[in-house]
Amino acid sequence: MSELIETMPGANTAPPLLLLQGTGGTNQEILEFGRRLAPQSPLLTIAGRQGTGAQRQYYTQTASSPARPEQVDREARWVAEQARRLCRENHWDATQLVTVGYSNGAALGAYGVRAGLFPGRFALLFHPLWLDVAQPVSDQRRDVWLSAGQRDPLVSVATVQKIATACDNLQMTTTVEVTGGTHNLTPQEVMAAYQWLAERLA
Repeated sequence: MSELIETMPGANTAPPLLLLQGTGGTNQEILEFGRRLAPQSPLLTIAGRQGTGAQRQYYTQTASSPARPEQVDREARWVAEQARRLCRENHWDATQLVTVGYSNGAALGAYGVRAGLFPGRFALLFHPLWLDVAQPVSDQRRDVWLSAGQRDPLVSVATVQKIATACDNLQMTTTVEVTGGTHNLTPQEVMAAYQWLAERLA
């Protein structure tokens, strides 16, 4: 369990970031990314429990095998529980938690936000895949930033727009950043995400 969860200290008065990795991502990579987005914030990353190494992810999904709703819901609840525990143990304000996810992690983040499982007001979701939410929860306080790449072979712009619309329907405020890139993150979208978050945490 310990290898799945890692934290990086910051100012306890700054909103903590929950960092959700893409498939095969590492704690160190996502923590470094989180530090770029929020230089002052405490950081916590909770890796997925499915697979190992380059195949580690939050839920299992392939072209021939769609995600299993019960697995997605179970893992989202587990991540939310761990995030609340870490905030409590470190005296971080869970109500200010910022959810940041990429790809598989962004999909789980979008699910957790729409299902009302993850605390906090802000979420940044880079190239999230679509996951159905059986019982979505409206949240007027939630502000969600999403990004998509026009040449992304894994997640289409239409998919990201679909998630944004689902958030809009739950009375959330959404921003969608579309780049000409692929599934990899571009400097443009990282800078846009940094500026969006900095404005809200100022």
